[in-house]
Parts: sequence; structure tokens; C-alpha cells
Amino acid sequence: MQREPDRPLAEAEESPPIVAWRARHVLPVVLAAGVALVVLALVAGRAGSNSVDLGATLWLQSFQQAAFAALMAAVSWPGFFPQNWIVPVLLAVALASLRLWPEALWLLGTQAATLATQVVKDVVHRQRPSPELVRVAAPLTDPSFPSGHVVQYTVILGFLFFLVYVLMRRSARRTATLVLLAVPIVLVGPSRLYLGQHWLSDALGGYAMAALLLAPYCWAYTTWRLSRTRQRVGPTPAPRPYA
Repeated sequence: MQREPDRPLAEAEESPPIVAWRARHVLPVVLAAGVALVVLALVAGRAGSNSVDLGATLWLQSFQQAAFAALMAAVSWPGFFPQNWIVPVLLAVALASLRLWPEALWLLGTQAATLATQVVKDVVHRQRPSPELVRVAAPLTDPSFPSGHVVQYTVILGFLFFLVYVLMRRSARRTATLVLLAVPIVLVGPSRLYLGQHWLSDALGGYAMAALLLAPYCWAYTTWRLSRTRQRVGPTPAPRPYA
């Protein structure tokens, strides 16, 4: 007995075996990346700023083109208050409008990463880059490590990336959506350095923390979804290799 499509995107979704196969192969990659970035962040940030941190910021800030500066500022803007709380709600509303109610709630759950980030910031209590060393667009007073922007972007958009990757069938639409989600994740780290509000090791630490939070979160979502599918349609066949 096949499940009847009950959502607008049902015809674009992959079958449960493909979802399971993709999740089981992508999550170890995410986890490995997180562990590697943790090591890099610890090495880079052992004692305040260092030559690598300073050199990376000064190199980025050497690009003085107005368009590049505007891009860096625009990339960081959604991560400041109150946008950093409004944007996730808008994304969840967008999912809910497609009748993806559980996914909308799971997306809102990623906001717990913001609270976890604040705990780490308070424990590490690293100072922000100094205006005497680099150009600071606007001084911030909270601790620097890890970058909250990087954590939030990577967890929220990374979870959406995961949903699209494992659930949607291969198509030009899927590819375009994945690229659209990946671009802000890639750019937010450099933007924090360019604005002089974080060091390279802060950004790496943000990516590391996000990856380590995202891997078990995505696995929990996948487990819940496949369990829900089995309850509705019965056991699914063993997964086979799919892209």
C-alpha cells in the first residue's frame, strides 16, 4: 500500500530508502568536518589572536572595493538582533505554508544552537578584535569565540540544506536550492573577519560547533521521519546507493 501524497511537495520527495541512504552517508562527513574544525580552532585560538588570525583579517580587509564591502556587510546583517530571531521564524513559516509542519518545528528547534553558543562564549570569554589591530566596522561587547553568526547560519541553513539534499529528487530545482543555501554559509565566516568583529579561529570554531550540533540533530530528524514512515506504510526495503 503506497502512501497518498498529502503535501504539495510529495511528488518531489524521494522514497524512504533513498532518504535513509543519503542521511547515512552525509552525516559522517558532517561529523568528521566538525571534528577537524574543532582541532583547527583550538590550535588557532590557544592564546588570543595570533599571526594567522591577524594575517587572515588584514588580507581580507585589503579588498577595499565598495561592492565587496557591501556584500560582506549584507551577508552579516541577518545574524544581528532582531533579524537573527525573525529570519528563522520566517523560514519556518515558509515551510509551514508548504504544509511541512514537522519540518517547520524541527527548523525552529535549531535555535537552541544560539543558546549553546552563548554558553561557550561565556566559558571561553575571548576578547573581540581590537581597533588597534584591525579595522572594526562596529564594536561589539560580547565574547568573540565562537562566532555566533557562523553557528546560526550553519545550523539553520545547514539543516535546510540537509532536508533538501536527502528529501528532494535530483533536479535543477534541487541543485539551485542547495547552492542558494550554501552560499551564505560559506560567506558568513569571511564577512565576520572583514567587518573586524571576529578572528579566523572564531569563525572556524563556529563552523566546528555548528557541524557537531548539526550531525546528531539531522540524525534525530531522520530517525523520527523514517520511524513515522514505517508506522504509516510498513517496513521499507534496504537502502541502495543513490546520489
